[in-house]
Amino acid sequence: MESEILSTLTQYGVLGLWTASLLYTCWQQKKEASQSEQIWLKRHKESEIHNSQEHKAIAKDLTEQNIMLNKAIEKIDAGLRDMRDKAAEDRIRRMKDK
Repeated sequence: MESEILSTLTQYGVLGLWTASLLYTCWQQKKEASQSEQIWLKRHKESEIHNSQEHKAIAKDLTEQNIMLNKAIEKIDAGLRDMRDKAAEDRIRRMKDK
């Protein structure tokens, strides 16, 4: 089929050859665009997988940090309660000593 088209276009001389070269260039560009698109899709998919793994790792790290922060807050709250209780006991002692 391609040879039939080419032989038909050569009958028109230079104009036919020019048309054939345009058709070939168009076909080549479509082929390259298709290859580029396939490469881009492959890289995009790999990037999504990598990003997904990074997001999971970040979420895990944030969860661990949240747990550590909650523990630290609980310890600080306990320390403050102990300090308040001790200060109250000291005030009561001082009032009794007067």
